Amino acid sequence: MVCGAILCENCQMVAGYAQSHLGAEPLPVDPAVRYSAVPLYHTVCSWECFDRWAWTFISRGHAPSVIGQNYVLGGVRLHPGTAGRAVVMAEDHRRGQRLEEARHLIEAEDHESAAGIYQSLGMWKEAGEVRRNGRRQIVTQVHVNVNDLVEQVRKAGIATDYTCPACRGHIRITGDTTLATLRNCQYCGSVVQTTDLVDFLTRVVGYP
Repeated sequence: MVCGAILCENCQMVAGYAQSHLGAEPLPVDPAVRYSAVPLYHTVCSWECFDRWAWTFISRGHAPSVIGQNYVLGGVRLHPGTAGRAVVMAEDHRRGQRLEEARHLIEAEDHESAAGIYQSLGMWKEAGEVRRNGRRQIVTQVHVNVNDLVEQVRKAGIATDYTCPACRGHIRITGDTTLATLRNCQYCGSVVQTTDLVDFLTRVVGYP
């Protein structure tokens, strides 16, 4: 009995077989059927008992391993009935660890890595939402940076020209310039990429 409980032979069920029994054919025993204890067998008193025993290994990162056509956990060759239960338990634990990692990555603002984890788990909706949230945060931060940089230009009394990548026209930037006037090129009407503008203004005001 893996839990050490003292039960009669009819109140136990087979969880697996001893390592020394690995080379032999298992007896046709259904773990759901009451069974008398035999030294070569590991028995449990209930499914809850088996779950507690299996969790002591799975929680430490020891998932059931495949040896031949059998699953082995903690040195015990699992009965087919308990093997499936242990495998599901290990997969659920692994999934939980991956989801926890994704949450930590979101806190660290590594949205793409977090989305990759959700996607690998088949959680397509969550992956898309994380990516969208990441893009929204980037856009918001860029707009804040532009406003701050334009304010720095105004305070420093700087006047400079930003060259439109599309038409090569010179867009004048002074202390009176607003973010609204920088959204489109005044000559060709093309949209000014905010990230490019941030890079340009950063160099102008001398930010590192």
